Amino acid sequence: MSSQEPLFPASSIDRQFAHEIVRRLVDRGYVAYYAGGCVRDALLGLAPKDFDVATNATPDQVREIFGPEHTRAVGEAFGVVLVHGRIAKKRCQVEVATFRTDGSYSDGRRPDWVEYATAEQDAQRRDFTINGLFYDPIANKVIDFVEGQEDLAKHLLRAIGDPYARISEDKLRMLRAIRFASRYGFALEERTQKALSESSHGIRLVSGERIGMELEKILEHPNRAWAWSQLDACGLLEHIAPELRPVQDRELLDTLPKEPLALPLVLAALAHPWGVRETKTRDLSLITRSRWRTCLEAIQQRWKLPNDVMESACICVEASAVLAKSEELAWSQVQPKLLRGWIDESIVLAQHICVTKHWPTVGIDRCMERVADPAQEWNPAPWITGSDLIQAGLKPGPAFGKLLSQARAMQLDGQLTSAPMALEWLREQTERITKAQ
Repeated sequence: MSSQEPLFPASSIDRQFAHEIVRRLVDRGYVAYYAGGCVRDALLGLAPKDFDVATNATPDQVREIFGPEHTRAVGEAFGVVLVHGRIAKKRCQVEVATFRTDGSYSDGRRPDWVEYATAEQDAQRRDFTINGLFYDPIANKVIDFVEGQEDLAKHLLRAIGDPYARISEDKLRMLRAIRFASRYGFALEERTQKALSESSHGIRLVSGERIGMELEKILEHPNRAWAWSQLDACGLLEHIAPELRPVQDRELLDTLPKEPLALPLVLAALAHPWGVRETKTRDLSLITRSRWRTCLEAIQQRWKLPNDVMESACICVEASAVLAKSEELAWSQVQPKLLRGWIDESIVLAQHICVTKHWPTVGIDRCMERVADPAQEWNPAPWITGSDLIQAGLKPGPAFGKLLSQARAMQLDGQLTSAPMALEWLREQTERITKAQ
């Protein structure tokens, strides 16, 4: 298929570099095309994130053309060479892969062997039709052996060939199918969806790290709620996140902003005790109980998530709960939760909890006004420190910490309005403690 207008009209640095690689391969007598995602995105009117090149040149031939100083084998067993260089002082790199067919997949992830092949055979071994397209930038021509353009026009996500075979080759393709469909707003083709459902148990063979990477992309995307429901409908969720079912009860996920969000925020929404449909109370004891934290810890172990992701999700749960109830709480009860970071995300979560539950948001609005002020105003330096207590003749102990906490709360809540007033309060407390002893 040819088109009058170039598929890639914008002359970005990365595009120029990829075009030069294709041109040099073609000049040496080889076939070379752009491949996969960059072609798919361009046909959808999206800016490609990167460019991959597929060719009938072998890895040795690619290295001979571009030289050892500009090439690096990144998947030599699979015919992949990284070509790197500079254009206008910008470092660029493109993966150049030799057309191939794959052997058996005994580990359900990588082929046991590969054989170099034609462009058509290479297209047939790929996962989904929308990812099996090539583009000849010299002739300005899309090469489509798998009806990928037709599926793009239909907004349909379809496996190439036998969907069961594609899944058996790499079980992670089940999550990738839902990620691509979600990202582009495509429907799952009937046979492909059936294969996902009937093969879902196989996802257990995939490493937690790979599952976690796919789910991070799924949950950070604005179409996360649709994708999550599809994971459940296809039976995948019971294997990768059984702690977070049943889906239909997790109403908070549906109400989150339809925009990219950080993973900890979305995890907090999924695990939040107030995000479950039957929850009607704003009882903070639900947050202090460990059930939701146990759920997040289980997800962290399953998906092999970093500790900071888990801790950030916990911060969002705890801070959002206090924010959602903040009109009933003293500032000294709210402010410490905001010092741990993730303020904006916690506010977003609190707002959507209140919207979902039809709770007032006046307290959240007030908190937003306060944290918009300079930090020293809503988090002032303490007027009473441990040094002050020691100078007053007090020894470190339970009463010591209690006095510090009490003084800080009174300062934040406006009961102590100056440093001299705080020191006078400390003198009175010291006298009372001394008399009691």
